[in-house]
Amino acid sequence: MTFLFACEETTTSDNTNSSVSEPVAETPANCPDSDPEARKFDANSQAYLTEIFNYATQEVDFTDDTVTFQTVNHDLVFCRANNEWAILSPSLTQAEDDFDGLAFDELSDPPRETIEANGQTIQYRANLSPNPFPDYGKSPEKVVFELTPDGATEPLTLDLYTLEQVRQLGLGFDLGFPMVSRVVQIEDALLFAVISEQGEGFSGLTTLIRYDLNTNSLEKTQPINLIGEQITDMLATTVGNETILWLGTKYSVEGSALVPAKGLVTYTFTADTWQNGKTAAYSVHNSPLVGAIPTDLALDGESLWVATGSGICEFPWQQVKDWEAWNCWEFILETAIPTGGIPLYGSLLGTTPLTTLTPTGESATTEVYWWSSLTPMEFEEEANRLGRFEVAYPVGIMVTVPEGGYRWQNEASSQPTPPWETNVFWPGREWHWGGDRFVRGFDEVNINVFALGASGISERGYTDAGLLDVNAMRGELELVELTSASTTVQHFSGWVEDGQIEPYFSVIPSRKMQPSTPNPIKAIAPTLEEF
Repeated sequence: MTFLFACEETTTSDNTNSSVSEPVAETPANCPDSDPEARKFDANSQAYLTEIFNYATQEVDFTDDTVTFQTVNHDLVFCRANNEWAILSPSLTQAEDDFDGLAFDELSDPPRETIEANGQTIQYRANLSPNPFPDYGKSPEKVVFELTPDGATEPLTLDLYTLEQVRQLGLGFDLGFPMVSRVVQIEDALLFAVISEQGEGFSGLTTLIRYDLNTNSLEKTQPINLIGEQITDMLATTVGNETILWLGTKYSVEGSALVPAKGLVTYTFTADTWQNGKTAAYSVHNSPLVGAIPTDLALDGESLWVATGSGICEFPWQQVKDWEAWNCWEFILETAIPTGGIPLYGSLLGTTPLTTLTPTGESATTEVYWWSSLTPMEFEEEANRLGRFEVAYPVGIMVTVPEGGYRWQNEASSQPTPPWETNVFWPGREWHWGGDRFVRGFDEVNINVFALGASGISERGYTDAGLLDVNAMRGELELVELTSASTTVQHFSGWVEDGQIEPYFSVIPSRKMQPSTPNPIKAIAPTLEEF
């Protein structure tokens, strides 16, 4: 595989597996060595599948020697001296997610958050009006933003949007609960990003709010290319009189809080044009970005770090449009193939092996894409869940599934269609075009706990017990034929019993290349029926 980026080869610094054949160089001062135990993948390490494969960064810490990305499963430490990564046990403490009575009570009177700016203490919150909680006796008609300046006894208020506007724009049928997701200071102003709860018809209009610290004035804007997205993180950079907001984006639906949106989005403006800025998107479809959902952004001098659930990228922020300026790494699981080989099945529930996966001189290891349980949903916390791993299989397996594709027109939505969007619904819709095959990152697998878990390519569909007999969950795909009645793909993966291999986590240089051929779905789309 040819790497896109002109960066040094990156490995982890321990001999977890026989695949590490090079002598290990001495670790630079103040850079840790990887912990072999931390690299081991354990399907029972977390209670739910959503957490087992949760590699999304929640915190970033900088020192002169390292950059540390904290996830619920690992601490990933980048050593500046040699561009290598160390993988350590997680230092994050997982927050309790129990929704108790106190949390419910807060919905009726959301607590105000506080920020210090220019020596002033500012309080702020977003709220529904009228607030329907706790008994939902009154339906909310609008969303308001409240900001209390330093020393003031009453808040400034700004109406953000109404229920009628949300319905007119085709974004929802009821007002979702609003929240301020991020706030940044730009000179003598604060910029707030307000997003909305999404799912089951609840939604809102993503809104940017500017508060002038000198004049105590509030203004808002709702960029049309961001109006339906949830903002995961926000940073600001300035050059000359131009400011760029860097925004991580995602969607939420009922049962899943992590649905890919537009990736990394920039909103560029000057002081006079801040309400009419220009947007640009850098996603898995049109940029070197590894991963679909940026969860954490961090500035490091003139460099911007972007962390997703599938990898990490770094680039000089003024060169964001230059592919060669990006340095990216991707997360993978890999394993040694036992000397005697292992039976390879064509699907999760397959009963007869298709072949035996054996090591060769050039391929003593294989990539591990996914783990799935052999029992439905796995809500309960069991000590030893049994399942199978999806592993790379270079020969490929052809399969035809009874679901085809159809074109859809989102006429109700006011948002412009991104240039990479094909408006085609097909079984491989959660994969993205990689230039020669369709590929799928960890954070592109939508694990919906209310819709029988994650979906993939499946010839036989669901069992009576609600378990998907999946052929490919993350394995690479070649599209052989797509009609309105069926889909035929070659999937370059198979399934092995989970007790026969020992996967381990690695951070490697990105294998992503700039696509040289167009997405074949675009040529097929006109032949499909319209929904």
